[in-house]
Amino acid sequence: MSRDSPSESDTSEADEGERESGEVTEETAKSEVKSPSAPKTAKKKAGKQLGSQGFGRTQKLTVTATCEHRPENCAACALALAADAKSEAYTGWDEIDIAPQVDGTIGLLFSVTRHLLLEVVCSCGHVSRAQPWRAPPDGQWEKVELGEWRLVGPQLAGLLVFLGLRMRLSRGRIREGLMEWFGLMLSTGVIDETIREAGRASFPLEDVLVADIVQAPPLNVDETPWKESGLLLWLWALVTTHTVLFLIGPRSAEMLENALQDGFYGILISDGYGVYRAWKNRLRCWPHLMRKLRGLAESSDRRVSGVGKEMEGLMETLMAAIYAARIDPPPEGLPLRYAADIERLRHLCEAHRMDDHKGLRSVVREFLYDWEVILRPVAEPHLPLSNNAAEQALRHWVIARHISHGTRSEAGSRAFALLASVIETCRRRGASSWRYLGTVIAAARKGLPLPPLPAIPAAA
Repeated sequence: MSRDSPSESDTSEADEGERESGEVTEETAKSEVKSPSAPKTAKKKAGKQLGSQGFGRTQKLTVTATCEHRPENCAACALALAADAKSEAYTGWDEIDIAPQVDGTIGLLFSVTRHLLLEVVCSCGHVSRAQPWRAPPDGQWEKVELGEWRLVGPQLAGLLVFLGLRMRLSRGRIREGLMEWFGLMLSTGVIDETIREAGRASFPLEDVLVADIVQAPPLNVDETPWKESGLLLWLWALVTTHTVLFLIGPRSAEMLENALQDGFYGILISDGYGVYRAWKNRLRCWPHLMRKLRGLAESSDRRVSGVGKEMEGLMETLMAAIYAARIDPPPEGLPLRYAADIERLRHLCEAHRMDDHKGLRSVVREFLYDWEVILRPVAEPHLPLSNNAAEQALRHWVIARHISHGTRSEAGSRAFALLASVIETCRRRGASSWRYLGTVIAAARKGLPLPPLPAIPAAA
């Protein structure tokens, strides 16, 4: 039989092959229309599926040190176990970490320590086993374990946090960097788990940061939007000269009140957000006000533009006088010397508080509502005029938000805010943030008290 013309069986095979390749025939289309109630395929959950094949470590590393863990007392009779009692390793784990720096050298060296858990025979005959320390479950840190049994050592964990938050690298790029720079292979899952564990390890430092903040006025405060798994929250920054605390939560008065815990009596510097008005001892950020006046001055409405330009000019005059008074204060004081300018500014605000133009009306009412707070630096020129410290502290993390699109869980938000706080505080105190985090993680993994925050430089 000639193979030039396909047989009936060949045709059916060809049709079947076309269907398998994804081509929709007329018969198939009709059958799909007739059965609209066909069961839909269940949507798969994100991440690894139940029952799928796992993958273990394939990279073989040379063990550079061994650490044996012995039980100190018998689990049955509670007697101290003799140092020469019969013992045997029953399990263990390898830990990859950054080796201590050697004087006169630069760069990073890695060590691989094999931790062996021993079982020891007591004189009573009971066999006791050493157990790695594990933190008890914590409702605030679900699915975030904290303990000794870890592949990633404390100092390496601190470096991963630094790369992820300060360098704004994704988990995948951290993995690629470790392989390119050091020939070290870590999965993205291990990297993510390590960063979240570091957040839990640092959790007790939040109270320490708050205690430092309430004792070191003035305090700059600002907030910016933050997404947590699609939910709109806010990233708050509480900034002093040598301490920074970030918080993620709603944009409400309770957020700030809970952070400061009624223990802050210093000067609060902020923008015009209503939450901050609960603090009487506060200052307004003049650059924020100047931007609003600039907006009025650039209005297409000639009348509004004229008012905006005049108010902007008066504020610029007062600002220049404040800066000059810090060097050479006038004997009569600024309020008397510039009484006419202050009175003119007040008159403009009063005259337009019921203005038909919404923007102008809003700005002058803001001035009138916070009049004494806004003009306080005129009488006290040494006081700061801007909230730049808080805005600058947020800038880095705003870029991180654009890259990562926020966090995906409450625990992730908490870890991010805590680790960002520690990193920024270390930077302001001239300390290595990742090395300090390494000491924090090392202590937390053993249930020990955390080391104090790096000291404030003596020159400060």
